[in-house]
Amino acid sequence: MTVSAPLAPTYSSAFRALFTLAWPVVISRFGIMLMGLMDTVIVGHYSSTELGFHSMAWAPTSVFLVTSIGLLVGLQVKTSHYLGSGETHRIGAVFRRGMGYALLLGTGSMLLLMLFAPPLFRLGVTETLATGATGPLMIFALSMPFYMVSIGCSEFLEALGRTRQSMLIMMAANVVNVGLLFLLVPGHIEPIHGAVGAAIATLMARALMMGAMLVYVGRLPQAREYGLFRKHPADKAAAVDQRRIGYAAGASYFIEVGAFAAMTFFAGRMGEVEVAQWAIVLNFAGLVFMVPMGVAVGCSVLVGRAFGARDPEAIRMTGRVSFLSAAAFMIVVTVGVLIEAGALARFYTDDVALIAGVQGALLLSCLFFLPDGLQVVAAQALRARKDVVMPTVIHYVSYGLIMMPLGWLFALTMKQGVAGLIHAVIIASLMSGTFLVGRFFWLDKRPLQDVL
Repeated sequence: MTVSAPLAPTYSSAFRALFTLAWPVVISRFGIMLMGLMDTVIVGHYSSTELGFHSMAWAPTSVFLVTSIGLLVGLQVKTSHYLGSGETHRIGAVFRRGMGYALLLGTGSMLLLMLFAPPLFRLGVTETLATGATGPLMIFALSMPFYMVSIGCSEFLEALGRTRQSMLIMMAANVVNVGLLFLLVPGHIEPIHGAVGAAIATLMARALMMGAMLVYVGRLPQAREYGLFRKHPADKAAAVDQRRIGYAAGASYFIEVGAFAAMTFFAGRMGEVEVAQWAIVLNFAGLVFMVPMGVAVGCSVLVGRAFGARDPEAIRMTGRVSFLSAAAFMIVVTVGVLIEAGALARFYTDDVALIAGVQGALLLSCLFFLPDGLQVVAAQALRARKDVVMPTVIHYVSYGLIMMPLGWLFALTMKQGVAGLIHAVIIASLMSGTFLVGRFFWLDKRPLQDVL
């Protein structure tokens, strides 16, 4: 079922439309993080050292992964625009271009990771970490083409309002991943064990997910209406527009995830215990972040359709409801962590040396949960109304020019350790969230137009 954006909605109708789209996306995005969560928990209980290897291998792959997801945002936004404007015959061309981009991105990411990440390990972290992380890195790299095609299909289905189907496929892939983790991480199939076993489980789960996504998209009842299987005439303007949206989103995602990966390398210069502590903080933050991410996708689809229909009131109402929804959830998470930080730390690890540090780091992280959740919703809402430059500029200033230097200064120069990394994240998130939300409200006061 395709969900359409209501014209001039009330708050209640805007929330219903957002909720209908967002909750399956939240679970689907949670499924993405669930793979990482289960990897972290199972590998962490198996060995703190192997958790460090896994986290270090994941850091560079996450840069390519998240950047590529951003580069594919144009597929979702342009599909939403054409649904809003009633030009459904143009959707097939958007999808075919998106799949071409996904294959190119997946293959390119795989090759770059294999060629350049191992030398960076040897230069940037301890010899033990570099050696242990190289094997799982190579396996993660092999999974990139599968994952990029899966993400492209998922973004396409979300734009169509078919969020539940994408969710079900993601959860099925997680079931496969968990089963493989329990088989491979403890070393039941020698010589595979630890971080390498977790990486193989991820590879196999992603391959399954890609196959299921392609089969479902190919069997859509509207496949012929959209022209998914026919060649479309060249449309240079539409192709440039799709790429431009993707370039801006990809650039934003790149600097944000690249900055966090750099912080992991900073932790790597401190030692294996600090890497493990930082990995747990990032994993938990990323896990709860999936809810505002799901809200952001629902907001993007609805704002994109309203933009295609040239309905400024629907854009305004959807943005406000989305911000309120994300803020309410992140406040609940903050209160929960303040109460149960110790239990969360013990959930992640049995290592007594880690528990106290993780507990303190989680408590400190509460200061960036709210602004971080708001900034991702605001950025997606702005891109959906074709304001693609300013979100990228704000992200580069906040995470590239502010967070990374402060992370080095606080954690390494001032010897604050993992707490220093978190202080840098707090400052960057406050800056990003404030300016992005403010930008959306400022555009609401202007006549509706394309902003490039």
